[in-house]
Amino acid sequence: MHTSRLRRLRAAALIACACALVSASLGSSQASAGSCNAGSTNFNFTLGTTNPCNSQTALTGTGPNGLFVQLTGTEANTRPVIGYASGTSGGGVIGVSGSTNSTGGYSAGVAGALNPSAPAADAAGVRGVSYSTTANGAGVWGQHQSSTGSAAGVYGQTLSTANAATGVLGVVSPATTGSYSAGVEGYNSGTNFGGFGVYGHHAGSGIGLYGEAPNGFAVSGYSPFNWAGYFQGSVNVVGTLYKSSGAFRIDNPLDPAHSYLQHSFVESPDMKNVYDGVVRTNGKGLATVPLPAWFQALNRDFRYQLTPVGDVVLVGVVREIEHNRFTIKSLKPNVKVSWQVTGIRKDPYANAHRIQTVVPKQGRSDGRYVHPELYGKPLSKSVVVLPGMAAQTRAMAQTATERTER
Repeated sequence: MHTSRLRRLRAAALIACACALVSASLGSSQASAGSCNAGSTNFNFTLGTTNPCNSQTALTGTGPNGLFVQLTGTEANTRPVIGYASGTSGGGVIGVSGSTNSTGGYSAGVAGALNPSAPAADAAGVRGVSYSTTANGAGVWGQHQSSTGSAAGVYGQTLSTANAATGVLGVVSPATTGSYSAGVEGYNSGTNFGGFGVYGHHAGSGIGLYGEAPNGFAVSGYSPFNWAGYFQGSVNVVGTLYKSSGAFRIDNPLDPAHSYLQHSFVESPDMKNVYDGVVRTNGKGLATVPLPAWFQALNRDFRYQLTPVGDVVLVGVVREIEHNRFTIKSLKPNVKVSWQVTGIRKDPYANAHRIQTVVPKQGRSDGRYVHPELYGKPLSKSVVVLPGMAAQTRAMAQTATERTER
């Protein structure tokens, strides 16, 4: 009897201390909580037991801090606060919800902090986990709810000055992944002009958008009706540029406001350079044509073309290129001559990367086409099928191209 009374006193003391902690944490105002325990009349929040409430239980106060819960244990998976919604259906079922009405800086509905200066690689201030086996159910979801304003749905920032510091990082971990999986994916649902699926900006002289793939495409783009890539400025390619065709496009000098002027590239199976000019022979019919100091260091296998201008007279090369110059002679003196010389590149890069004229298709490319629609083949016969290259969009793009050509 005496022992039982002592136990009840100890239990009452523990509950009183816990309630005092909750009340003190909530500030100077009296805390209140509704309890759904049967027969309760004091509306105290009952600790150390399950509160079988079917309605909201609230803790209110006016102090700067609310409910404080602390666990000092170091066991794995220690969780001071657990929110769990066991409902298996219904929208908006949330395990833990936080909100704020403050407009002040650093305000947050839910905040998480990782305090150690050297945490584990997979530690995080806030972690979201999804066990979904479908395309739905994000681990972390951020949304800007208002139809106005430009606040970010998800914002990541780092103040580190260390190498490889990252504001937002997305990783696809499995070594074998599905097609079109992405570490970071950006999607813009707008159908009007402008806007970006993914936007990169660097305030200094760094790189706004960077892609790297040891054996794949570092950066790839596809558009059935517009430019797959658009560069407003100069483009530097350190390597070989492969293309189906090439042209320059400028404002038409005769009608710059209403039309373009386009020319196709001059192509060759060789890495051929073309040089030309005009020279006049002297009183003996001779003329030496000087070439740049680097000419012979860059070129080999020279070819010549000579055309007299203003007269019909025989002209020829009497001394081939030597010491970066060559000499021509006309049968008449003082003849104006238009000349052209070509050479094949022989610099170290050209010697290491000769253009193979006919290249056999190998592996998955064999039996496929760069432009299957031009050969009456389906999209499945394309050498590369990129995300968004649906059969209908490819067919629509081809129809649009045919209309333009007509």
